[in-house]
Amino acid sequence: MWGLSIAETLTWAGLFYIFPASILKWTENFNWSISEISIGFSIALIASGTGGLISGRLIDKGLARALMPSSIVLGSLLISLIPSITHLWQFYLIWFLIGFCLSGCLYQACFSYITSRYKENAKNPIVMITLFAGFASTICYPVSTKLSDLYGLNISTYIISIVLCLFVAPLMWYSIYPTNLPSTQKESVKIDSIKKSLFPILKNPIFWGLLMTFAAFHANQSMIVSQIFPLLNSQNLTSNQVLLFASLIGPMQVTARLIFFLIEFITKKDIPISLICSICLTMLALSSFMLFINDTSLVLITIFIILQGGPYGMVSILQPLLTAQLIGRINFGILSSMVGIGFILGSASGPGIAGWIAETWSYNTVLITTTFIALTGLIFLSSTLIIHKYKRLN
Repeated sequence: MWGLSIAETLTWAGLFYIFPASILKWTENFNWSISEISIGFSIALIASGTGGLISGRLIDKGLARALMPSSIVLGSLLISLIPSITHLWQFYLIWFLIGFCLSGCLYQACFSYITSRYKENAKNPIVMITLFAGFASTICYPVSTKLSDLYGLNISTYIISIVLCLFVAPLMWYSIYPTNLPSTQKESVKIDSIKKSLFPILKNPIFWGLLMTFAAFHANQSMIVSQIFPLLNSQNLTSNQVLLFASLIGPMQVTARLIFFLIEFITKKDIPISLICSICLTMLALSSFMLFINDTSLVLITIFIILQGGPYGMVSILQPLLTAQLIGRINFGILSSMVGIGFILGSASGPGIAGWIAETWSYNTVLITTTFIALTGLIFLSSTLIIHKYKRLN
């Protein structure tokens, strides 16, 4: 589990957070606007969500050990092509292909593997992996900045690609146990067509409620995270202060997960996942509002980072656990991927919309929008829990 945790952390750092870490440098290097570049991130997330349907099915069939390392290798090779492009459509194509790689190696794939392997005991391994991976942005932002300052943007991109390909991918392969499905599960996977798996899910109102809840969750976070450097720049901070505050989101993720884990350990009781999700959506709404009312106060910016980083750290735990709790664990790979459509809707729309809003109006308008989105997610969650309680009673 240690190797898997480290590999997942470095994968997030090198394939996901490299985008927000590099967005300002790319605007200078390619002379494209922030909104144009942000569309690339949206394209990657759309591809990731779409590819998740395939990767979820492959993991259900026991192919995680082949899928996840190969996704990292392909992603690293695509990252290495970015310095050689000259047109915006090439940038979009590369991130479209990287998006499919993300679907095979980030949390959705990893947690589907963990859930398939550990069943009802999956929570602790998931928490452990997220404790490590919460530092991905904290690793990526300063390291990529330092490498770029020392060797230039192109060389730093090649270095990150080499590390992913030659160290992270082999570590991922080594850390995933070969999956030998029980004969009954093999038969189930073989007999259950995707059509049979999807139809019952699509008829379930709880599925749609979860999908919209996590769509709001991820829309809020993708709008903030993808724009974190220009967003903090708009608060009249120095470049060092921007780097510091952006890098602190990672430790806030880990802190939230540690608090969650320690409370359960000390009290010997499971905290209701639905309650944590409600608290997180409330914190996201408050975080955007805090930065909106900010008048260059470092205290309010710190509160924003705490309230944004904590829920950002918890959503990766909440999504698989709440899905399993409210819908079930049968065909969990495809089920998780279906709920992950909310991830597509939210994460893919967020970066481009945030960039467009910022350029058309201001980053204060972005913050008003993210406040409203978080509150909308809270409404969907409350409605879903009411429906679930009603169905269980009847």
